[in-house]
Amino acid sequence: MYGVRLFIPGTAATMAQWQGSLGRSGLMLDGQLLTAETLGFRALAEWVANDGSFGQAFSHGTMSVEEQRAVAGAGSALILDLPLYLGAAAGEVAMLIAALGDAGALGVRLEQSKLGWPITRWIQALEGGDPWMLYRCAVVVLQDHGVSRSCGMHAFGLPDAQVEAPPAEADRLLGSLNVYQLAEDPVLVSGDTFMPDLETPRRRLERWPDDGYPPGHACHNPFGTWRLGTEGGQADSRGELRPVFIPPLVALLAAAEEKAGRRLRRKEVERLTSEGTCMMMTHADAKGLERSRGHADLEPELAWRQWQVLRESRA
Repeated sequence: MYGVRLFIPGTAATMAQWQGSLGRSGLMLDGQLLTAETLGFRALAEWVANDGSFGQAFSHGTMSVEEQRAVAGAGSALILDLPLYLGAAAGEVAMLIAALGDAGALGVRLEQSKLGWPITRWIQALEGGDPWMLYRCAVVVLQDHGVSRSCGMHAFGLPDAQVEAPPAEADRLLGSLNVYQLAEDPVLVSGDTFMPDLETPRRRLERWPDDGYPPGHACHNPFGTWRLGTEGGQADSRGELRPVFIPPLVALLAAAEEKAGRRLRRKEVERLTSEGTCMMMTHADAKGLERSRGHADLEPELAWRQWQVLRESRA
């Protein structure tokens, strides 16, 4: 399972040149594998020729004019898939990016959010221990018809968030919730509430599939999105255990729909949900299983509505 994808333009123009410069920086590029004795993981690597779009890929105001010009004239790029999530592995990723910089890398773009920064900025964010700096480096907030949503939290193995609020207030709410997730890794479930400070009314959280990007797109968050409700939301009571579908409910519905050769009807979805095999787990264990799977499941109480959202995003 690969949780982080990086786009790295550099001075090397060919795969052979990348191999030489990376070797001098302590990294070994052998075919499609990038390894190093100092790293505890292997990255999948793909070489990409400069098609003239590299400069545009770093055009979000995160680089100086000179830095962007250098990226535009890069010899080629590598795309690296890392089998980890940012956060716990921040130190190792910082070591990797530093070595890439020594090998001629001109910048790094996180494909989960499409945010690209100079090498030094990434190292500072990953090593600095400031969750707000890391958040601003890795996550972007998008606006669409009055709804603001974050994009990029799946690089940490966490859900994104969205809220309907004025842009400045939405940015504050989403930033506070997401940085709380980064810094504390809390066990949150649908029905919990959140407030960034004592002066701000609580909002109820409900997790939904990510409908901003289709599955398979680098920006699609397989862990879903926290939808923040209106001000004054009330929390639901929750027990110590929760049912976890084995196999996941989303897999059961997908298999049933493929077998039927048509869209499942509401009664069929409800029947499969009620008859599915579940294991009772603590909320923390369920979160751990979800992260090891690499995706969230549907909420049983919202299965029909969430299945429609997921189906539409796949269309």
